[in-house]
Amino acid sequence: MASKEEIKAAIHTAFDTAVPDGASYTKVYASDMKQKNFIVYRSTTIYNYAVGFKPGSTELVVVPVDERDGTIIAGTPVTITDANRGAVKKRDLQGRFQVSTRDGEKFRLLVIPSVPKIAAGFYQLPVDQKEEYEAFQAVKALICA
Repeated sequence: MASKEEIKAAIHTAFDTAVPDGASYTKVYASDMKQKNFIVYRSTTIYNYAVGFKPGSTELVVVPVDERDGTIIAGTPVTITDANRGAVKKRDLQGRFQVSTRDGEKFRLLVIPSVPKIAAGFYQLPVDQKEEYEAFQAVKALICA
């Protein structure tokens, strides 16, 4: 398994590849887990994201990422600006930041300063991002103001 620093660098590289001028953004790793309970079994779906932002701005770029065989693969980026932002919730019952677009896309983002390697066995990618986390909290406050 790759180190926390290597995984974080791979997430940043995937973002930079998917987003024009991606290197100019501060990036943070976010995740979400959705569970559905059925009578016979329970289904769990995990979503991983690289979220880019510029401190002092209210623009977010959300890039779904997937880890396959040690490689981080970027999905299609979604840019959320003041012009296309829909509903926003600073914190839901699970501590996730919720943001949507007027087009109907919704994201529930759990951003934490450090994801321990033990959590990677469940669903999250292990990264340390204390500085990025603090910068994201400031941008989140601007968006929710």
